[in-house]
Amino acid sequence: MLFCSIEFIFLFLPVFLLIYYGLPRKYSNIVLFAGSLFFYWYGERKYFILILVSLAIHYALTRFSYGRSVRVRRACLALMLLYGFGTLFLFKYLGFFADNWNALAGHAAAAGAGRLPRLNVPQLTLPLGISFYTFQIASYAIDVYRGGIEPEKKFINLGAYLTMFPQLIAGPIVLYRQVAGSLDKRKLSAAHLENGLKTFIIGLSMKMLLANPFGSLWNQVLTWGVDSVSVPVAWLGVLAYTFQIYFDFSGYSVMAMGLGEMLGFKIPRNFRHPYISCSVTEFWRRWHITLSSWFRDYIYIPLGGSRRGKGRMVLNMFIVWGLTGFWHGASWNFVIWGLYYFVILTVEKLFLSRLLDKSKVLGWIWTFFLVSVGWAIFAIDDSHILLAYLHRMFGCLGQAQAWMPRNGIFTQVMKDYGVYFILGFFFSIPFPLRIYNENKKKPVMILALAVLFGLCVYKLATAASNPFLYFRFYKGQR
Repeated sequence: MLFCSIEFIFLFLPVFLLIYYGLPRKYSNIVLFAGSLFFYWYGERKYFILILVSLAIHYALTRFSYGRSVRVRRACLALMLLYGFGTLFLFKYLGFFADNWNALAGHAAAAGAGRLPRLNVPQLTLPLGISFYTFQIASYAIDVYRGGIEPEKKFINLGAYLTMFPQLIAGPIVLYRQVAGSLDKRKLSAAHLENGLKTFIIGLSMKMLLANPFGSLWNQVLTWGVDSVSVPVAWLGVLAYTFQIYFDFSGYSVMAMGLGEMLGFKIPRNFRHPYISCSVTEFWRRWHITLSSWFRDYIYIPLGGSRRGKGRMVLNMFIVWGLTGFWHGASWNFVIWGLYYFVILTVEKLFLSRLLDKSKVLGWIWTFFLVSVGWAIFAIDDSHILLAYLHRMFGCLGQAQAWMPRNGIFTQVMKDYGVYFILGFFFSIPFPLRIYNENKKKPVMILALAVLFGLCVYKLATAASNPFLYFRFYKGQR
């Protein structure tokens, strides 16, 4: 069940909120847990049991190990991490490693280097949201082990935290310590409901009215084929994907924030206008903030961060960005994408940071250009198509004919999507949000939100397909 669906907006959410607000406050966590389980079961019936098993294991072992010796706590943590990441590996990465091993075995046999055993593994569908809820419950287990928090005593409370439907499927990654107080006591009011609904409409509009049109253009460019488009159209395609992925994922996160406020929780902000960044380092402080923070707090800093010299810092960054790329999907383009950022960020930290600080304009051009190229690598998982597309973007710079419009495509693209590019740039800067915050209680802003909601509902009713882009990386078949 998607947030941007008729069934969620007009069936699940109203019924859930009616029960949630109608029953006494002492039942809020039970309603949230039960409603979230239904929400997840509706979209993931095949592997529904996995999230319950994960919840039970982490509840039992954190409770058992708390206050015991370091040896016992370490053993319990190891068991929890082994289960969580072992399950994630089984469903998300085992097929990738098996396919690559079998390809290597085929090359070895063809080269006369002997026969290597082939691996036969079943075709597994990736359970919905497993990447997010695995990281979320792992952070809880690690924080309990470190002594930063006490284990949750109530199974229902921990279940409500892990399965909370606003952020269960695609984040943001919410840490237990960020919502622990609200699990015990939270304030529900008409003001929270109203503000949350307004925020939800803004996120829904980002998805339906901006991300989807950009996605249509990107799909059109791929359908036309690399050989059929000019260099400018290839760049427009990448620019379209650059805005699509931002408004899609940021829109989802904003909807999650709005839903969280309706339920009395403060869901952390996941994006802070990343496309105004003047360095790639700054970009990653603004993009998918909760994921970057997770890797920083649970991987980079425990490895030593930058405290043990530049050589160790570079190694730690290599590990973190290799894992970051691989986390997004079991495909080589994601690994390349992660290492692409490792190289850029290393160069910035060691050589370019002072230069970029001196010129904001130069820094923005550098950042937006490299981020856009990175999205091309991220988006295309077929290596042959990716190389051809990059060649179209860069390899034809000296060929005048490659820049010439073909079949009227460039003119048609600008006619159909030119206004969306203007809107994309405008709504990716802080100004619109500032105007909204200053006027959100005024009748004219309420009317504007009502119009946006009506447009979104119309788009929902007429759209043949309306998936969230990021679901591609967290659910699907290999």
